[in-house]
Amino acid sequence: MKRRQFIKYGSLGTASLGITACAQGNLDFLRSSETSLNPNNKFGSLEKTNLILGFVPTTDAAPLIIAQEKGFFERYGLEVTLKRRSSWEAIEKGLLSWQLDAAQAPFALPMSAQLGKQKASLISLMNLNLNGSAITFTKKAWEEGLRPSLNYNDFRDFERSFRRYIRGSSQTRFAIDSPISMDAYLLRYWLAAMGVDPDREVELLEFQSNQLSYKLQAQMIEGYSISAPWTRSAITENIGFIINISREIWRGHPNKILAAMDGWVRRHPVTARSLMAALLEACQYCDHQRHHREMTEILAQSKYLNLNRTLIEPTLNGQYAYTNNASNSKLVEIPDFTIFHYQDTPYLKIPDHANYPWRSHAVWLLTQMIRWNQLETTSYPKDADRILDRIYPISIYKEVAKVLNIKIPSESMKSEPTNAFIDGRPFDPSQPLVYLNQFSIRASHSQFLSFA
Repeated sequence: MKRRQFIKYGSLGTASLGITACAQGNLDFLRSSETSLNPNNKFGSLEKTNLILGFVPTTDAAPLIIAQEKGFFERYGLEVTLKRRSSWEAIEKGLLSWQLDAAQAPFALPMSAQLGKQKASLISLMNLNLNGSAITFTKKAWEEGLRPSLNYNDFRDFERSFRRYIRGSSQTRFAIDSPISMDAYLLRYWLAAMGVDPDREVELLEFQSNQLSYKLQAQMIEGYSISAPWTRSAITENIGFIINISREIWRGHPNKILAAMDGWVRRHPVTARSLMAALLEACQYCDHQRHHREMTEILAQSKYLNLNRTLIEPTLNGQYAYTNNASNSKLVEIPDFTIFHYQDTPYLKIPDHANYPWRSHAVWLLTQMIRWNQLETTSYPKDADRILDRIYPISIYKEVAKVLNIKIPSESMKSEPTNAFIDGRPFDPSQPLVYLNQFSIRASHSQFLSFA
């Protein structure tokens, strides 16, 4: 991957309780209690029982943490050690060196590892969540009249106000925690949708998540795009406000995944599938509102996120405030701020669910990596289906879902309608070149072509 445009600073209980008695009353399609009683009989004998899993302290690490604390790993015969890492670069190094068996990772990490300079056979096994991020802006922007996007009549009204502000500002630096995080891609998409070129008109800096509020307070950056709970740190410290949550930029977007080396999965097929099953049950657990207070206490522990619970809980229970300004601090109901497995929303209907590895999501990501010239090629590959099948295999997930009696979509590709993205641009994954060539703001102004 070409990262020259970035400036880097800093160093690198009982599992099934209540699953089928969901408060929402809409999860009866989940695995049956009979299947969950003795799942190891379904997968076979474990090749490896002691696993080291990596995570970065964000809310979307919850499935790994809850699986550990509530005994999901243990039920599948796994003894897990969770290793906290400070950056996604550290996660990547741990995976590529096989020091980590598997890890929570950005959705784009396997594609970056396989198609970038590393040429490493890292793969994605399942999604861990949808949504779950936000763009935070400095308090100075508020004082100069900029407001959260939901305060405007529509996106175009907000776009005009934002573009006027950003082009009149002397500060055009934004922060991300990785150039390949979904937060970075959504920030780029968001800026470009408003006519602001993320490569030519602003500067993107890379910091660790826990440094972002300090950089904002020090006025080193105008804002940042990051996963929860760091989305709220600027609000609690009264140094910034949320201008857009990620669900408003792309509703139902993938965020974090379970990643592992392809060779590790081939060497430990039963262990890999058991790990996925344990995390699927943990994801189901995480979506139940009655568990959120307990989850908050668990995640807040020093060995996990090491944060005040007031930062964590709103990103789980959906009681969200965009600012602490007295006249605008009302809570907004966003129950799908983060989806770990399933919530009944206009864009997520049975049998679709958050953990299903849609091939179309991978197609979208590939278009954006090409759009921003982050790969060695500037054209869309003719054999993209084969490439994406290798990086984001659906077959393994299908096997695990079948054992757990989780219904899955009959297709691997889905189109995103006009109301999915903030700018109203639809996405047809069967026409990636048409989609790519629609964008007037991109790294290269020439037409994108497919190549052999």
